[in-house]
Amino acid sequence: MVPRTMRLQVFTLLCATLVFSAAIEVAAGIVPETSRLDSVDQPTFVRHFWSTSDRHHYKLSEDGEVAELVLDEKAAAGFASKTRYLYGRISIQMKVHPGDSAGTVSTFYTSSLSGKHDELDFEFLGNQPGRPYVLQTNVYASGVGDREQRIRLWFDPTEDFHTYEIHWNKEIVIFMVDDTPVRLYKNCEDLGVPYPSRQAMSVFASLWNGEEWATQNGAIKLNWSNAPFVAAYRGYEVEGCEVPWYKGDIDYCRSSLETDSMLKRATMHSLTTRQAARLQWVTENLLVYDYCKDVYRYPTPHPECSRNSGLQVVGPLPLKHLDGLKVLGDSKASQ
Repeated sequence: MVPRTMRLQVFTLLCATLVFSAAIEVAAGIVPETSRLDSVDQPTFVRHFWSTSDRHHYKLSEDGEVAELVLDEKAAAGFASKTRYLYGRISIQMKVHPGDSAGTVSTFYTSSLSGKHDELDFEFLGNQPGRPYVLQTNVYASGVGDREQRIRLWFDPTEDFHTYEIHWNKEIVIFMVDDTPVRLYKNCEDLGVPYPSRQAMSVFASLWNGEEWATQNGAIKLNWSNAPFVAAYRGYEVEGCEVPWYKGDIDYCRSSLETDSMLKRATMHSLTTRQAARLQWVTENLLVYDYCKDVYRYPTPHPECSRNSGLQVVGPLPLKHLDGLKVLGDSKASQ
């Protein structure tokens, strides 16, 4: 539900930054198409990412293993991966700004940044003090998006780092928070629904002003007296099929037996009984918006919705499957 004009502005800025960064690397005699060319001894955020911000808005810890994005009235912040992937497991630990964060959007996502782009999103929508953050997930394929789901988490994401993970393969996309699936999106190309399978995607993180829509649909604006706003990242992990920047050839990733073997090992293709039970619990207790149930925006249901429901109907949910899950406050309160 992000305004299209705002998305285009963000994409234009990121595209320009990546092109400029790539030009600098090539001019310096460095080919940046794969992280394997960088030393494995380099710190995580030096080895894997370019900054899309200045040093005041993108800060690294001394060991290079923690990155902070800073939002103030002067600028937003972000970073982008040096490598593109078609399929894989992409994971990071993240902690978002505490207190009054209304109007801010903190993200971790993948995108092809093309005209008809593919994209898989984690987006934290800031909120007023005492009200929980909303975590929005979204899927774009071949430029077709607006497939948002929103949940309230069972923990406070401002207090500590938690793991946010995307499993992406030929059959399914699964969004995970810690060890709990919070959303699945199956390949429904047989129903005529686009699926992110034809474009390599880079990995991004950003922190920016989304006050036009992020908090109570734009009713609550960003209070700059609370700036700077900070989102912290660490523990980045990725295992996927790499696509060189200078080639853009994805055929290998779509047809290689080696890639298929890697994806079978690295990504989830289906849910265990425990995972299905946890997804069902999240859907029943924490889901506050689902495009599949939005009859105002979509009077005709999307064909993929019947396959992607988080209600797995696994029967009674034994406590052994739900350890650590607990509703915080009024999870069904309107945003």
